Amino acid sequence: MTTLTIIKDDKYVAVDGLGIHNIDVSSLAANIHAIQFDGTNGHIEYNDGTNNEDITSISAYSAITDLWTSTKATVDAENAAAATAQTALEATYGWKRVNDETTKYATIGDQLDQQYKDAVNGTTTWKDGIAAVKAAHPKP
Repeated sequence: MTTLTIIKDDKYVAVDGLGIHNIDVSSLAANIHAIQFDGTNGHIEYNDGTNNEDITSISAYSAITDLWTSTKATVDAENAAAATAQTALEATYGWKRVNDETTKYATIGDQLDQQYKDAVNGTTTWKDGIAAVKAAHPKP
């Protein structure tokens, strides 16, 4: 059973609980505020004082549900492409050197502090830290 929620002013359509904004619902009558359908029964809510109207089918709204389906497919494809791109980015040594929680570069401020202390104390904290990150995440 398909559930449907349409909020006209928000251009919001939800099918089976998955909502998408900016769906063209301009085909609905001007006095419709919302349509709710639970899979078996539902109602149309009006914004002009008209009493709610009971409905037992959403077939009259198939153009809107078809648009929701095509929009969802586009959104799903965009999300998949973005996830693939993010996965590829996170696999790079450059990303790991900056973002890996176990071995990453210190912040610029911390690195400057390390360099100052190394210069004053004759230590190699900064150089050792950079070398450790480069060793953990080498260039291919």
